[in-house]
Amino acid sequence: MSRVETSNHISRFLLLLMTSAIAATAANLYYNQPILPLIKEAFNLSDAQLGSIPALTQCGYAFALLFISPLDDSIPRRKLISVLSTLLVLASLAGALAPNLIVLLISVFLIGVGANITQQLIPFAASMVSAENEGATLGTLMMGLTLGILLSRTLSGFVGEHMGWQSVFYMSALLATLFGALLYVFLPVNKPHAN
Repeated sequence: MSRVETSNHISRFLLLLMTSAIAATAANLYYNQPILPLIKEAFNLSDAQLGSIPALTQCGYAFALLFISPLDDSIPRRKLISVLSTLLVLASLAGALAPNLIVLLISVFLIGVGANITQQLIPFAASMVSAENEGATLGTLMMGLTLGILLSRTLSGFVGEHMGWQSVFYMSALLATLFGALLYVFLPVNKPHAN
């Protein structure tokens, strides 16, 4: 893993930004679970059809782990994160506007792919600090990951109950836009060590 910079630590602002982005991105993998009853009612789905929604979200994430994560060896991480952020925004908007189950399933699969941002940020942060500070940095980032997973269902359930299930996808798109822009502006550019 190549080092991005020679400093021994990440600035507090950048570490907070990366931790928050990880929390917001990881939450996308679980947002749809509390709103499944609302989606079932909206599309008149069977239990099997309904179960395919969270399943395809996780399949998208697994696909990204296999085929997107290795790209960070040959593509600058900031560029890859920008592409994934754009995908996450578009997929979330498609989910909110989905006219039928097929479109919704495609969108949640792509949301799972876009959530690979978390797997770009964690090793990126590790490459920016010295070996002595890696543990503390990664511990902070993993706290963000855990908080994103734990709070996602509560937030999604609250938003879905009071504003409708589509609002959860709009919220996801808004957060992905915000963090995508901030990460593009503030993340340093790394030089991949493979072509």
